[in-house]
Amino acid sequence: MALDYEPLRRDLQGIYRSLWGRCLERSSDHSFAVLWAWDEALGYETALFRDLIWIRQLRPEPVCLAPVGEWRRDDWDRLLAEAVGERGTFLAVPESLGRLWADQLGNRVRLREDRDSFEYLHRVQDLADLKGNRYMRKRNRINRFLRTHRYRYLPLTDDLVPRVMELQVRWCGKRDCQDDFLLWGEHRGILRVLGDLDWLEGLFGGCLEVEGSLVAYTLGEDLGDRNLMIHFEKGCPGVPDSYQVIHRDFLAQHRDRFDVVNREEDMGDPGLREAKMSYLPFGFLRKYRVEWDVRGFPDEDEGSDGEG
Repeated sequence: MALDYEPLRRDLQGIYRSLWGRCLERSSDHSFAVLWAWDEALGYETALFRDLIWIRQLRPEPVCLAPVGEWRRDDWDRLLAEAVGERGTFLAVPESLGRLWADQLGNRVRLREDRDSFEYLHRVQDLADLKGNRYMRKRNRINRFLRTHRYRYLPLTDDLVPRVMELQVRWCGKRDCQDDFLLWGEHRGILRVLGDLDWLEGLFGGCLEVEGSLVAYTLGEDLGDRNLMIHFEKGCPGVPDSYQVIHRDFLAQHRDRFDVVNREEDMGDPGLREAKMSYLPFGFLRKYRVEWDVRGFPDEDEGSDGEG
């Protein structure tokens, strides 16, 4: 059967977040706020079927994301056949769901580890304190900022949203992001989310102000269970080290509320990967690309006669 997909709607947020909360792992790709941000660029549709919300991405080509809801069930063979048909491809499948599928479905699914989409997990206390030799370079950059600038940290309030939008527009202009599909999509998505903060649930942020101008901001999401996810973080290109300061100060402000922070993925960008690894994650939320075929896939070495 074909699911009755509909465009992503704001009135879906309540039931969506409830079902997302039942997932064994919650990746950034499945945050309602992230879907809302990227909807204009990637075109998301959803369908409610058998107590799960199924997600389809239309651009640059149609593909499914992992469904949200209770994953611990024993009817995935019937569900996948009914929901996506004889064959399908899923992106951003968290490891726990991928393993459940592999255990139940055997050779009818094929998992491919997607390192570029791994999400970085850190202890909030480590990044708020930056103690020890391993974080010396971070502290040095923060101290350089402190010697150069008189600043103050501000929680993101409604009256600051227009100024954060202005900072985001300046950042985009400096990066020529209109010429890059991902950067332009992210930029439009950030502006959309900032404009809808009055109804998007779980989001909160902080800013740095230097001499009356905002020079950095961060926007995160409270996942519950003392877990935090940082969705967007930007610093003014003309103010070196602002990234390190906003990141530290934001986590220091909320260290009593959270134990673990998810700093999301690096998308395969070498510079971004180096920057994220420099904060020394204690682990990753691993994700996979999963292919489904009701008839099953041949063994990887099937057909090989051993000759080179």
